[in-house]
Amino acid sequence: MRRQYVLSLLILVFSLTGVAQEEAGCSAGELAQQQSTLASFLALDFAADIDAALANLFRLGALYQSMALQCGYAPNEVEVDRLLEQALMFASLEDLIAAQSVGSDVGAILLELDEVYGDPLQGQLLYNGLEPALSGTALGCSGCHENEAVAPLTAGTWTRVNDIRLALPQFADYSHRQFLVESVVQPMAYITPDYAGMMPEFYGGQLTVQQLADLVAFLDSQDQFLQDG
Repeated sequence: MRRQYVLSLLILVFSLTGVAQEEAGCSAGELAQQQSTLASFLALDFAADIDAALANLFRLGALYQSMALQCGYAPNEVEVDRLLEQALMFASLEDLIAAQSVGSDVGAILLELDEVYGDPLQGQLLYNGLEPALSGTALGCSGCHENEAVAPLTAGTWTRVNDIRLALPQFADYSHRQFLVESVVQPMAYITPDYAGMMPEFYGGQLTVQQLADLVAFLDSQDQFLQDG
């Protein structure tokens, strides 16, 4: 797995729930103020209550790491390896991947996508297996969707959805994005007739919100003219 994906997973493990952190500022003064505020809020009085102090020590470490990452710090190889070792003491790699993946709840995914800009060029790389998915493996999209006997062709995806799929009664209330998202994370919800292939149902567990946004943006760029349905 590439280090940037490992690091994004590790941030989840060390993120703090229950303590609000305002949008981080990265000037020297703002960082000093944040550090001072956190240190006073999460006191380290080991003599008074060692258990509470240890909990605060852990939480401070997580918040300080988050501040550094948000302000552009790039951990070195040794630091990333140590974070990975610590994370795997408490959760399996599969758990970390699952925590970062979009899952299969289409409604929740659509809300998340409203906050994300999709890059069609990055989506094309993912689609063609030239960039790894969340698990570090290549997606198999192009292997099926470049063979018209197996699955609908990539070319014309936007046009096909807009002109044909959304005209079907069961998709009367669907948006274009909703149809594409459901097709990726819940492919068995609608099976396109007359194709030999069957799309697997695990892609929701292999993609981050950003990666799914990129894929949808790439598919939205496929507005070629259709010769048939």
